Amino acid sequence: MKHTAKKCILLLAGLALAAVLSGCTFFDSSVEQLFTLPRMAEEYTGLSQQIDSLIDQGYEYASPSGGRNIQSVQMVDLEDDGIQEALVFLRRSSDEKPLKIMVFRLEGDTYRCFCTIESSGSAVDSVYYQDLNGDGCREIIVGWRISADVQTLAAYTVESEPVALMSSGYTQFSVQDLNGDGVPSLLVLRSDGELGPVAEFYGWQEEQMGVSYRCRLSTSMAALNRGSVVTGMVDKDTPAVFITGVDITSMAVTDILIYRQEAGLVNVALDKTSGVSAAVYPYRQLAPQDIDNDGIIEVPCPLGDTAAEQTDGLVAWMTWQTDGRFAQTGKTYKELLQKHRMETAARLLRRSDLNIQQIITQVGYENTSYFYRLFHERYGQSPREYRNTRASRTRA
Repeated sequence: MKHTAKKCILLLAGLALAAVLSGCTFFDSSVEQLFTLPRMAEEYTGLSQQIDSLIDQGYEYASPSGGRNIQSVQMVDLEDDGIQEALVFLRRSSDEKPLKIMVFRLEGDTYRCFCTIESSGSAVDSVYYQDLNGDGCREIIVGWRISADVQTLAAYTVESEPVALMSSGYTQFSVQDLNGDGVPSLLVLRSDGELGPVAEFYGWQEEQMGVSYRCRLSTSMAALNRGSVVTGMVDKDTPAVFITGVDITSMAVTDILIYRQEAGLVNVALDKTSGVSAAVYPYRQLAPQDIDNDGIIEVPCPLGDTAAEQTDGLVAWMTWQTDGRFAQTGKTYKELLQKHRMETAARLLRRSDLNIQQIITQVGYENTSYFYRLFHERYGQSPREYRNTRASRTRA
């Protein structure tokens, strides 16, 4: 014990000497103070006491269940003045609107609650802080869980009372500057009773937010729950939102939304003939991402769409052109898929005992004559001639 105490004294002496040599003066304090736990700043002590009082009144913590901000007490500089507000997420079941987001502002050396956002929902799904109008102050974007099947998205600015800037049902949402005005855009993804799945672009209309543009999506909201929403660049000049849904057959569909000056919000992945996204591919647990660090988002497209092809594990990462084409090594996705199908057919002709019609079906063609024509264009032989030629070479 004496040996340990001596070590502590020598350590403190060494620290004191280091402090003196470096010009530090914190060792003006006594040794007893050095071993005392640091005290919370007075303003935070007051905030903690107020929260404890609310808990005593029947409130309980109700932190957001998802997103990046999931703490029950969140410190955020909403007004961009260098002073953080405190947002406290609470629930009191006996209230008509049980969910509360109490916003505390520092006044002097004390935090005081100056605004409370309420909801009759059952939970807070997520909360996001973003300056949506370019005034330097952050709005509060809240996803409320109303019931098992209903969610509401609302954006608030906080003054003496909360002001709801918009409110809408939603499945997911995204925040990104799509139109290049330097202010992040709010994009809401939801199911419309008449139009089906849609994306809605919210803009400012007389100090309120309203839908400025709307476009149709290929993916259902149920499929979107298994997919992803990714923001990034579709080319070096165009920001985009990549919306991927995965259906019950494990096929992925990616919609790509951009802003065009003359048309507003546009889904550039939509096929002009079918009216749905041309980016349809087997799902491989991969989301669109910048795979080569060039600042542009690529879409993962497994080569082939039959069970046999998928076992190869080959994935092409495709960039999407705003004129509606996939691009990789100068070829469209259709050309790449066709090339892979022909190569797969050739491999099966060389290595398997499947008859030609079975191979045609396995590589994904229904039209036999169309397959024969494509195969001849690529290899200069019919499938039968190709198999016989390779077989004779093997025997020789």
